[in-house]
Amino acid sequence: MPAPLILAAVLAQAQVPGSADDAQLERIRKALAEAPAITVSSPVQREGLVFRVTVHAPQLVRPIWDDWSRVPSYIRPSMPSYHFEFLQQVTPEEFRAGTLYPVGLPIGTLLELFGRQVRASHQKIQEERARKEVRRALADLLACRADPARPGC
Repeated sequence: MPAPLILAAVLAQAQVPGSADDAQLERIRKALAEAPAITVSSPVQREGLVFRVTVHAPQLVRPIWDDWSRVPSYIRPSMPSYHFEFLQQVTPEEFRAGTLYPVGLPIGTLLELFGRQVRASHQKIQEERARKEVRRALADLLACRADPARPGC
């Protein structure tokens, strides 16, 4: 019993070559034989040095006191709500002010700001080193072009 079902499924999936396929093939051949509507010219070969520059826009740095919220920081807890509720339950009344509503500088934000400043100065140092290396390599290249008999050229 399963053999005839499998045979019927295989025969049903078999493709019979028809005139529709031939017509589509002929249409594709005709389209390929025609001149293309858009031609792309090959890139121009230039002689000499090619310099490429990547420009990055500065990121918007918000001040650390700007928290983009309408709720004042002395009301809004600086912790997740479940942690705040837990502290409310386990902290005695006389110690809640310092625990639940800490007042002070946002150390995390200050550390992020310090990290950005260190990263920026590190990047400036790396850029300056790269500029010096490029200047040195360009000077060597121009010196070799001026005097090809020079050693190292």
